[in-house]
Amino acid sequence: MTSSLGRAQTFYAVIVADVSDPLIGKSCEKDLQEMSGTLQSISRKIEYNYREIICPREKFGEAGIREAISQVECKPEDIVFFYYTGHGINTAAGNTRFPVLYLNNETLELETVHKLLKDKKPRFCLTFGDCCNHLSGDAHRVRPARPVTRGITVTNDTAILRRLFVQANGDLLLSSARKGEKATAHPDDGSFYSQTWMQALAYAGSHNTNISWQTFLTDTENRLQESLKGLPDSLKHHSQWIGNFSAETMPCPEADFAEINKFLNTLADEKRPFHDRNKLRLSRQKSLFGPAAQVSIYMNDPERPVETQPIDQFLKRVLNTAALIDEFNFVERLSTPGKGCAYDLVTLQEIRKAN
Repeated sequence: MTSSLGRAQTFYAVIVADVSDPLIGKSCEKDLQEMSGTLQSISRKIEYNYREIICPREKFGEAGIREAISQVECKPEDIVFFYYTGHGINTAAGNTRFPVLYLNNETLELETVHKLLKDKKPRFCLTFGDCCNHLSGDAHRVRPARPVTRGITVTNDTAILRRLFVQANGDLLLSSARKGEKATAHPDDGSFYSQTWMQALAYAGSHNTNISWQTFLTDTENRLQESLKGLPDSLKHHSQWIGNFSAETMPCPEADFAEINKFLNTLADEKRPFHDRNKLRLSRQKSLFGPAAQVSIYMNDPERPVETQPIDQFLKRVLNTAALIDEFNFVERLSTPGKGCAYDLVTLQEIRKAN
């Protein structure tokens, strides 16, 4: 699929999904559809030609992936995005901490894919594997769960997307699970990490004015852990990444949106002891918020908060009503920092649990 817009730069999307697998095929199909739509939207908003190369199910395997990659013909300003959703394995003796793609009894290291794409010499290359990285080669862990909460409608995300995809020069290798871990998926809603990655991107576009790959991926990881917090520790997994590009310095790294989101959602985690959550509040409140900070809280429309509270009153209320709260999202673009990096006005989206 190629855009008819006469633009010089091309956004290559190489997508490989194990849609024929009897266990995870339905989940992979969902991933393919949603990631394809997301990448097309990114390409359109940053004004790049979009070229999508999907490895067909009849060519699912190492040769098919290499053939798909061979169709990428980069110019120096082009972007390449490789996305894999399917089975993955690893071995204790293996030299890579990233997963090895398991392709109908064939294998291909995700790092090898990344090297093949980097050799095309694009301006920015992102290789994304959403699969298990488990030593025994077990499949994606498919489990019933509620769908991941979606962000509010994105309308002002072009600047954020350009910061991530156009202003980045270099490469990024990303996987949903660390060595020795399984990944999780939902048969109807797709892979958990892919869903939280797209969710984090939607929230960043509608909520932020500042972003870097580090803060974005940290926020995605925080959201993943929120979605997995009901699982036993043995079934949880953690994303990992290696970036090789000029890092953008955030104005307040110790109080960026990922840190504040993590802080608030930890306070609202009813499974953690009250004493521990209150201790966290006392230790972080002064570094994140000014002493007279006000909190504007909304449910859907960020221009019309439903109420405003002093920060101290708000945080104490969160501790005591954690059982009612599903998720918080810090709206950085509508918040105001005071002295240093402490915020004087904090705008938040509060999502309540369904009755």
